[in-house]
Amino acid sequence: MKYLKQLLIIFSQCFLLSTHVFSQDGDHLEQLAKLNFLLGDWKIDVETRLSAQGPWEKSQATSAIRKTLNSSLIEEDFTGQRQGKDFRSKTLFGVNNMNARYQRVFADSEHGVLIDFEGVRSKDSIYFDRLWSYPNGSTVKLRVLYLLGTSDEFVVVNLRMPQQQTEWDITGRMKYTRIK
Repeated sequence: MKYLKQLLIIFSQCFLLSTHVFSQDGDHLEQLAKLNFLLGDWKIDVETRLSAQGPWEKSQATSAIRKTLNSSLIEEDFTGQRQGKDFRSKTLFGVNNMNARYQRVFADSEHGVLIDFEGVRSKDSIYFDRLWSYPNGSTVKLRVLYLLGTSDEFVVVNLRMPQQQTEWDITGRMKYTRIK
């Protein structure tokens, strides 16, 4: 009988939690709509480097950004070049309905690994952070910063801060311009 009561208590708590989570749907879509400025077809001026002291490489890319999964996510398909080779990436944007933070999941054709970030909006910028751990135990903080411009352009800045450092190193800048 004692276990039955505990089971009923756990079930009722799970039910309350699930109704709370699913009741956030409207909030989730409303918050995701604040990222609608990303939607469209884009021409991108890209500047990247592979290391803090490395040379900058300039190139051009394109991107198509659309809503997907009944408009519950935003998906980016990026096509460009890096070091003279084709380079593609996919980024998914969403909202965590448990803490109302933005989410960003990124993968590219060079590495194939999924990198997930959490982010917040602050005035005219959105930044996504991730603490990345290497197999040897060292870490690096990763940040992707979206700087909102006009309805026809925005800038993405990729940054990293290695363990024991106190300043961000910029590893990439991408200026998105809407294709009309």
